Amino acid sequence: MAKHLLLPSGASGKIVTAISFTAFSEGLSGSKAHVHELGQLVLSMQGVVACEVADNHWIVPPHCALWIPAGVPHQSRASANAHGYFLFIKPSASTLPDECCTFSISAMLREMIIELCEGRSDRTTLSKDLITQLLLEELSAMPRVSTYFPIPADSRLKRIAEALIQAPDNRRTLEQWASFGGMSERTFSRQLFKETGMSFGKWRRQLHLMVALKLLAEEKSVQQVAGDLGYEAVTSFIRMFKLALGTTPAKYVSLPSVGYKGQ
Repeated sequence: MAKHLLLPSGASGKIVTAISFTAFSEGLSGSKAHVHELGQLVLSMQGVVACEVADNHWIVPPHCALWIPAGVPHQSRASANAHGYFLFIKPSASTLPDECCTFSISAMLREMIIELCEGRSDRTTLSKDLITQLLLEELSAMPRVSTYFPIPADSRLKRIAEALIQAPDNRRTLEQWASFGGMSERTFSRQLFKETGMSFGKWRRQLHLMVALKLLAEEKSVQQVAGDLGYEAVTSFIRMFKLALGTTPAKYVSLPSVGYKGQ
């Protein structure tokens, strides 16, 4: 991945710089691989933002934010009409982790981010500093959610990952995927767990969750998404989704910022 060092306009000297974005079509502008001197928080308010970080695929659904530490190469794209905010944070000013992660963002935290970006222009420096300090404290306390699909370094596993991404509805068994990768079932399971910390079933479900979030943001019905992922019964898909996010797909898409309401 090529590296282009970028520093957001107006960020020099600030602890936190907030910038809004809107994607009017598929593919976020300025999405070539790059790095920042500052840590970056990608907050989605509407639609879905997808990021590729160190060969791992991340999805940022509404009400969540992806943390990308300073100096980490990444590139982004967004669903049509996605809207959200980028926060650029001085590494020395926060206790955020050294690795990428996704946070669930509270309503209060969202409002603070909006205020920093679009709020009153007559706020004093002290007022802005207090909001920034509280924002960083709240952010470090937010719960993490798992919205990424890890790509193993092993060439055999990477081939399987790429095939799954191309055809997430493929229902090959563990044994069949191991054969596709040119290894035994035991070797596949052991190496996959070593590199991702996941069993094959969890790994594939993680991909299904990411694809589902993207398709739901594109206004596909729950039934359509379940079919696109190869589920014979929509109830099985709903169970997987609820286990991962704590809510059903129908309730998820009815949230005000997801982009549409309905089954």
